Amino acid sequence: MTSILRKQIDLQPSAHSTYSASWHADWSVGNTFHGGCIVAIIHHAAETHLRNTPALNQPDVLNLHVEFLPRLRAPQQHHYRDPFEDCTFQVELSQKGEIKAFALVTSTNFDRPLGPTVSTAWNLLPPPRPKPDFDRVLKHEPDPNWVPAIYSGEVIPFTGRILVLNPREGLPVDGICDAWNGFEGEERIDSTTLAFMTDLIPSMSDTLLRNGGIYDAHAFQAKARQWADENPGVPAPLKNSLADAMKAATLNQTAMLDVEFKRRLPPAGLQFVFMRTTTKMLLDGRMDTDLTVHDENMEILCTSRQVILVLEAGRKFRKGRNSTRTKL
Repeated sequence: MTSILRKQIDLQPSAHSTYSASWHADWSVGNTFHGGCIVAIIHHAAETHLRNTPALNQPDVLNLHVEFLPRLRAPQQHHYRDPFEDCTFQVELSQKGEIKAFALVTSTNFDRPLGPTVSTAWNLLPPPRPKPDFDRVLKHEPDPNWVPAIYSGEVIPFTGRILVLNPREGLPVDGICDAWNGFEGEERIDSTTLAFMTDLIPSMSDTLLRNGGIYDAHAFQAKARQWADENPGVPAPLKNSLADAMKAATLNQTAMLDVEFKRRLPPAGLQFVFMRTTTKMLLDGRMDTDLTVHDENMEILCTSRQVILVLEAGRKFRKGRNSTRTKL
């Protein structure tokens, strides 16, 4: 199965252990790349390399550590270099000879146990609302605990294909946001899409500040709930624009993102995943954000951690966004 995201990335080998990737307007925030797409490109390149190197017998990414350097602007070309040793190797993403991001990738083979398995008492606290009846949700019938919405527009247009289910009763605990994300049609979540979704989360700074920004989870949930009260079961058609984004006082700039994958996804992919995003502290513009992603059986698929700088917003959005696909 090839996802839409992988088709858009259009990864092509250009030399030994080197790949090129395309730029697509769906990934853009203004004229810069969304961080989740950078993670997805790096993950896809690393996974492709591992699976094209059968002698390693380690086809899966166990951990992905990405350091974000100066922002990537479109159009662009990306190169990956991986002088790997043992089961850890480095991936670099460069633009016009300048490194923009690099990652350390640890590989494994989820088919081969390396040691014991032990359950722990860890659990999501507070517990999330009961999971949705996905059959009813996909028939646009109301769920007692979750309200659906689709968020589309000029900022990260990719989200226009994702159905988001928000807690009907809101987000009662500051610093904790729950949601189910998935697809209504034939599209499914594969490992590359999952890597992308680790950065497709609410703006925890906007949510904590309750400033009504375009990714303030409280504002998003309130709009979805109001729509659901008037249109039970029908996804709320929420929109954003660059003009809306430019009104923001702050922006989130990811300095570091770590992802640990806990298991291999099924070959057919997944339709929905549960995502809990938490932040412990926003202090002087420095913020931690943690994410756990679960499948429909609430088995953990991956965990992620970001270090985020909450900065003045005006610098991010520039005129002249390229709205067409460009490949170099």
